[in-house]
Amino acid sequence: VAEYVDDIYQFYWTAEALNPALGYYLSTQTKVSPVTRGILINWLIEVHSKFDLMHETLYLTMNLLDRYLSQVPVQKNEMQLIGLTALLLASKYEDYWHPRIKDLISISAETYTREQILGMERIMLKQLKFRLNEATPYVFMLRFLKAAQSNKKLQQLSFYLIELCLVEYEALKFKPSLLCASAIYVARCTLHMTPVWTALLNSHTHYNVSQMKDCSDMILKFHKAAKTGKLRVTYD
Repeated sequence: VAEYVDDIYQFYWTAEALNPALGYYLSTQTKVSPVTRGILINWLIEVHSKFDLMHETLYLTMNLLDRYLSQVPVQKNEMQLIGLTALLLASKYEDYWHPRIKDLISISAETYTREQILGMERIMLKQLKFRLNEATPYVFMLRFLKAAQSNKKLQQLSFYLIELCLVEYEALKFKPSLLCASAIYVARCTLHMTPVWTALLNSHTHYNVSQMKDCSDMILKFHKAAKTGKLRVTYD
């Protein structure tokens, strides 16, 4: 696999460049707000943890959810169904196993039927044109942390910060690669690492410190708010 790493990441860079940022898509939704989205994502993070799924699955779940919501007007009572279906699709694509539909029904307190979940699975796949191999923050984070020659503290804090971004709608105005680079930059600053940004990181992330300023400021704001906010993340 190592010999194909550069080609794989070139695919992700190209995919990211071709996909528009989703930062303002909720303006087209009349029944869904940033708060509603945040509550759903917090719940999905808990469900993901309960099923002990891989980290890749969580990030793809959010990607599928936001891409679908950016294209299709939905009712508030459909949100949980869409979220569970996104998790099911992501786990089928990324994980060693996927939750059984009866377990998803159970965890939703019997709100949905097997037919509804299977129906939404077909609808989402068709709407998203069966595109599941996407440039999520997770794939960039792995690459950038390697360039950062990270230790466990840097890795944990960087992933904690990027998971904060998953919950917050505001973060969608930035591309996944910029979110990851900025999360690592904020983590390195927080841990008093010197230099805070290296030539190697600049080369691998394609961002310098000035290009990360707005995104880094936003992540710092999320970090401060996380200590008192109702929305929480699970990475540790």
